[in-house]
Amino acid sequence: MTNTKQIAVYKNKKALIEFMDDTRYEKKPSAWPHAGMSRIRINAKDYSEGHGDASVDAFYNLSPDEFYRLSNALTAAKDATAADYARCSKYLKRLSELKQSFGHETASGSSEIVEIAKQFAGSKNEIFSEAGQKLMGAIGRLNLTTVNENRILEEKITEAEAELEEIKKARVLYSNVKILNFEKYINPENEKEHRVTMLKVVYYPKLNFPYAFTVANGWGESLVTKQKGVMIKEGSAHYEETINILLDEKALFPMLHRADVFLRAMATHALSEYFEAVVNPPLFYTFAEEEI
Repeated sequence: MTNTKQIAVYKNKKALIEFMDDTRYEKKPSAWPHAGMSRIRINAKDYSEGHGDASVDAFYNLSPDEFYRLSNALTAAKDATAADYARCSKYLKRLSELKQSFGHETASGSSEIVEIAKQFAGSKNEIFSEAGQKLMGAIGRLNLTTVNENRILEEKITEAEAELEEIKKARVLYSNVKILNFEKYINPENEKEHRVTMLKVVYYPKLNFPYAFTVANGWGESLVTKQKGVMIKEGSAHYEETINILLDEKALFPMLHRADVFLRAMATHALSEYFEAVVNPPLFYTFAEEEI
């Protein structure tokens, strides 16, 4: 049976991940039509051990703003990594070429000058001999400067190589944990606990399927702050359902695009009443008796 709430889905032999419609809209005309509980729900299922009771399910809810933050982070990851890699590779190549040419030219030039200085130093003419000795001393100081410059160049090359390796490493694009502090999400085995949901997305540039999604559900104790906000009591969260799934660009980006199109279309539809209200205000206004 087709789930009409499903916006997009990706499946492999072991797991699936889907974007579901859980949006809610204000009843009265509003410039931002999404209600406070309007969501795009991410459902994940691991059926590697079998279907039915043997499968593992988890979910995470994204507000429209959170969805766009996630989407922007995912779409920008590859371009940013490629740009950093190209910049660092070009810089490293220039340093290597500079080291090679600098070392060759310095060695070649120094050897010629040393030979001339030796000839002067070995001359029977005192003036030439003294000049040769001074020249040998200057060459020694010049070689010391060259050694220092080579050392600095080596350090720059080492730093560039380390940066290049850092760019290749995995990076966290999105990570968040929420506690659902509502009555229906109370843990039936422990009334102090509520449902905890977690979403984490890691980007692995070296992998063919570089986008690693982790969706996890569990329990934790809620803590109400002085500002009436709700957070998870430190150290109380524990997860019972965790699903990991890898996606490539061909699978992920069309899903993000579908959800984006859906949110835009539904927001536009929900804004129709607000549009009518602001562009066609009532021509006549009936005053109450106390206003006259």
